[in-house]
Amino acid sequence: MSMKWLAEYYADRGHTVSGSDVVTGGHAAEKVRDADLVIYTSAIPETNVELSEARRLGKKILTRAEALGEISRTFPFLIAVAGTHGKSTVTAMTAAALGRSDPAMHLGGTVGGKRGGTTGNVLVAEACEYMRNFLTLSPDVGVILNMELDHTDCYKSETELIEAFAAFAARCKSVVLPCELSYLCPDKAVGVGLTGEYALIGEERIPSGTRITVKTPDGVRTFDTLLYGRHNALNAVFAVAAARMYGADYTDIADGLSAFAGVDRRMQFVGNACGLPLLSDYAHHPTEISASLDSLSALGYSRPLVVFQPHTFGRLAAFSDGFAQALGNVRTIILPVFRARGESGGASSLGLADKINERGGEAVAATDFSDAAGLVRSLSYDRDVVIVMGAGDNEKLLPLVRG
Repeated sequence: MSMKWLAEYYADRGHTVSGSDVVTGGHAAEKVRDADLVIYTSAIPETNVELSEARRLGKKILTRAEALGEISRTFPFLIAVAGTHGKSTVTAMTAAALGRSDPAMHLGGTVGGKRGGTTGNVLVAEACEYMRNFLTLSPDVGVILNMELDHTDCYKSETELIEAFAAFAARCKSVVLPCELSYLCPDKAVGVGLTGEYALIGEERIPSGTRITVKTPDGVRTFDTLLYGRHNALNAVFAVAAARMYGADYTDIADGLSAFAGVDRRMQFVGNACGLPLLSDYAHHPTEISASLDSLSALGYSRPLVVFQPHTFGRLAAFSDGFAQALGNVRTIILPVFRARGESGGASSLGLADKINERGGEAVAATDFSDAAGLVRSLSYDRDVVIVMGAGDNEKLLPLVRG
């Protein structure tokens, strides 16, 4: 999604843009020969034929992160949202809270099927820690939501991760972050959480979603959101703080949050499967899975059938115990691993299913999407909701089970 936003940014400014990936025709050297600028993602190997040809021809070459860094400096004001979990939601929430300022929004997903605009006086950008990509940005306001080891292929320890986030914080003029992480930048930290300058002091279920009460530097304020779950209530507090750091009015913030329906694939209702509500969710880390499943009770569900697709063999190998724990109290179908990068290293969907079952859970590994669809039909008889979960291409399953 980030690459698509970059393409729209350049196209909106009159440039001719083309692209390639393994899905849309593959890679070929001739595709870069007429290019003035070549942008590639961190997932592309250094031996890629287009990248090699661009270097041979002396083209200007940027990583996706470097291009975003260059673009961000064309905006008068930058809010960059980092953190292991919740980046997309808080980025989109903040942009919604700044709606009257007509912000541009760089997002690793979509809202209502649409990406954020590319023009405005403020850019709200999702800032990913993968390969330390967020260090190309110099935000006016940085947001750090949380910090947990996730990308084990580029961070070998929590110490390395902390060092990267501290370096990101050093590049920001001010930083909105949980009070417990204020040690990253004590001289410019704005604390958020259950305590701090912006603190969640109340949350109430209302017919349309959740009403949150927030202690702010300007007194106690209330905001209505369409989302559920404690994690989303806290996400909204971060958005309030970031929007206020830009200078947005509380009334405008409240209006924006009350209309924000969420990022696509975040506990999103997408139809019905076997007569049950069908949800699509992006959770692909044990902490995210637990948060998503915890929020189900607020939606009235207690017996979910989860169809989970592990995202990369490396993450599955590193967090298999966490996945087994997070999925241990639900019935689960495990899809084949989405191989974005890396080798299997012995990790497998069958291995995860076995680990869940050894711990007293209920899990089965599907051989492919068609097999998974059959399993959904056979295992959903005593369930009350079906959730297709993960960050890969699991949405291909939806049309096979919908109806």
